Amino acid sequence: MKIQKITETAIEAALAIILSYIIIFRAPQGGSISLVMVPILWVALKNGLWAGVLCGVVTGSVTFMFGGFFMAPLQVLCDYVLAFGAIGVAGAFSKSFLVAVGQHRIGRVNGEIILSGVLAGVLRLFFHTLAGIVFYSAYAPKGQPVWLYSITYNSLYVIPDTILAIAGVMVLASRVPKLLLRQE
Repeated sequence: MKIQKITETAIEAALAIILSYIIIFRAPQGGSISLVMVPILWVALKNGLWAGVLCGVVTGSVTFMFGGFFMAPLQVLCDYVLAFGAIGVAGAFSKSFLVAVGQHRIGRVNGEIILSGVLAGVLRLFFHTLAGIVFYSAYAPKGQPVWLYSITYNSLYVIPDTILAIAGVMVLASRVPKLLLRQE
């Protein structure tokens, strides 16, 4: 990675960490609705898959260190490192997204943001759900399948987070598209 990409990734990770503390809703057994995904999605779309994954991993790791919940090492890996790192997989759409930005094709730009955001949200939900199945099964109501409880519970905050991230990146891309264009 070039110095500019590394710097942008670090700044976006710091912003994501700050935004993770501005909570709109906090779920009773962990998880919250915030704008944490916006900077990770932004850097993934601008700088690509590896920058996005790195931004997510740093965000998740630091978020855990400053107030995360520890139950077991694998739970931390799923709920923080993998779940937030998975948001960066949205960077798989980076090239087509940047082409659309460069061509000023707003409809295509928004389509790329939606596709990448949905992918990021689904992957994040997968890892939180996996952690819920393995580590939080005691919270499931008697008679309810643990997987159903976990996916329902985690969807209550991951889906709104994903919608906020998609909307936030759409607003940023339409208002400040010059920030997306690479300066070589």
